[in-house]
Amino acid sequence: MVHVVLPALTAVALGMVGLGVAGLTTGWVHPWERGRVLRLVPHGLGHIFSGCGFFCFCVFFLFALSDEFSLKSLAGGAVLFSIGVVLRGVAAFPDR
Repeated sequence: MVHVVLPALTAVALGMVGLGVAGLTTGWVHPWERGRVLRLVPHGLGHIFSGCGFFCFCVFFLFALSDEFSLKSLAGGAVLFSIGVVLRGVAAFPDR
């Protein structure tokens, strides 16, 4: 079961990175987020950082099943995911 769920979550993480790249290059935002997003660059970077952090989580749990795993991936994923969440929150605040 784990070998089915983790690749699916990895695909979701890479999809988040893809949405961030699409947002940075074209300015596209999800239809349900268009009312909240006021700054596109922090929003796109937030998607990229959150996706990379979530990907690190998936890699950690994939290797945690074996004997060779590192807590660096988990810590790095937590930092990247937190930065992404903060950037997506910053994207919703208006400029001064």
